[in-house]
Amino acid sequence: MTDEPAPASRPRRKPAGACPICGRKAQEAHRPFCSARCRAIDLGRWFGEDYRLPSDEAPLTDSE
Repeated sequence: MTDEPAPASRPRRKPAGACPICGRKAQEAHRPFCSARCRAIDLGRWFGEDYRLPSDEAPLTDSE
């Protein structure tokens, strides 16, 4: 077994139990978020269609 350092190219991850919006510790009342504010920000992102899954389909146009 060798004691090689971890590669520097790995992206840093937020600690488990961290708010996905700001990274602070999640609060039980707002889980998985830290506050009602971060929960509302996430909901706004869903309503604004900021979260999307990759697809091979062409986007719909107004005429469709």
